[in-house]
Parts: sequence; C-alpha cells; structure tokens
Amino acid sequence: MRTPFLFRFRESLAGLPSLLVLLALVLAGVQQSTRLKRHEDPTPVQIALLEALPPAPKVETPPPPEPQKKAEPPKPQAKPVPAPKPTPTVQDRPVAEAPAPLPALPQAAPRSAPVSAPAPQPVAQPTPAPPAPNTANAESQYVAKLRAHLNSIKRYPTGREASQLKPQGKVRVWFVLKRDGSVVDMGIDESSNSMLLDDAARKTINRAAFSAFPEGSWSGENTHRFTADLEFIPVSG
Repeated sequence: MRTPFLFRFRESLAGLPSLLVLLALVLAGVQQSTRLKRHEDPTPVQIALLEALPPAPKVETPPPPEPQKKAEPPKPQAKPVPAPKPTPTVQDRPVAEAPAPLPALPQAAPRSAPVSAPAPQPVAQPTPAPPAPNTANAESQYVAKLRAHLNSIKRYPTGREASQLKPQGKVRVWFVLKRDGSVVDMGIDESSNSMLLDDAARKTINRAAFSAFPEGSWSGENTHRFTADLEFIPVSG
C-alpha cells in the first residue's frame, strides 16, 4: 500500500507556516528601520550673532577763524627843511693857489752811430777723403788673372797610357791661398772621371806662382778659397 505524498513530507510542511511568519516579521522590521532613518545634511549651517554697533559720535566743526586785520603802513614823517647857506662876500672868498710848475722832460740821449758787426771768418772745410778703391772690381780682376795663369801653364798628361786612351774632359779644382799668394791646401771639386786628367790638374796648381792679394780685397781674411775650371784636350797628330 502506497503512502500519500503529503504524508511523507508532513514534518517539512508543519514548519512552513512558522518560516512564513518569521519572514514577514523581518520584512516589517527592515521597512520600519528605513522609515526611522534620519536624513542628515552634510553641509553644516553656521549661525553668527551680530552685536549692535554703538552710535557714531557727533563731530563738532570748529568755528571759522576770524580774519586778521591788516597792519596800517607807517605814516611818512616830514623832512626838516635845511637852512639857506649865507652867500660869501668878495672878501670872504679864498684866493686860488697858483698852479704848480710842470716837471722838466728828460732830454733824449744822443744817438750813437751803429756799430758794424764783424764779418764772419770763413770756416775751413775739411778736405774730402780720397775715394776708396773698388775692392769688388779688384777682387774679380785678381780671380780672372789666377784662372788665366792656370790655363796657361796646364799640361796634357804624357805617357803610354795617355797616348793610348787619349782622355778628354774638364776638371774643377779648388785651392786656398794666403794673402801673400802661397798655397795652403788644394783638391778636386768636380772630377773628369779620368785619373790622368785629375792628376794633371793637381800638378798645374803645384807649379803655379800666384801673386799677393790686392790691397783692401777680402778684408779681415787671412786666407781665401778659389776655384778654377781646367779643360784638357788631347793633342792631335
């Protein structure tokens, strides 16, 4: 036999009315608390009590000053009238004094005859020094004589080798002379690429006789260095 449906849930159905009553009471309390809630304004209101100001004191205006009386100008006093002077008689007039004599003018001194100034004596002018000799010209002439003398005494090398090779060329030699013309040193400045010709150039310097330096040339030098070009050409035939 089956049990009815409501009978099986009789315990749950028995507590249902109490739950409904409890829910109703809760809803009623929430509504009442909402009604009783006070609405507060966040902005405070300040109330200030103003005291009554005392009445302003009355200002008394001072009376206007009385106009000052102008001082009266002093009255002019009457000047005393001078008594008339008595007119002098002829006897009472003083006698005018005689004018003083004028001082004598100083006499001008007699003019003396002008004194003539002595004539200036002629000043002796120094005699001009004789012109210095042209040292540059003298030096160039001396160098030209040296080179001409060396070319006049040069000798072509002799011997079997020279006759076979017959070298030809130019040798530049240098030599140092004292002021008296003596040879101090010598050498080859530019070789001719031939030992025979270079040796012949040295022999030419050794047998040369040089004259002394001209006066005033190469002043301050005890020795001077010279150069000369010696050209050697083989003799034909």
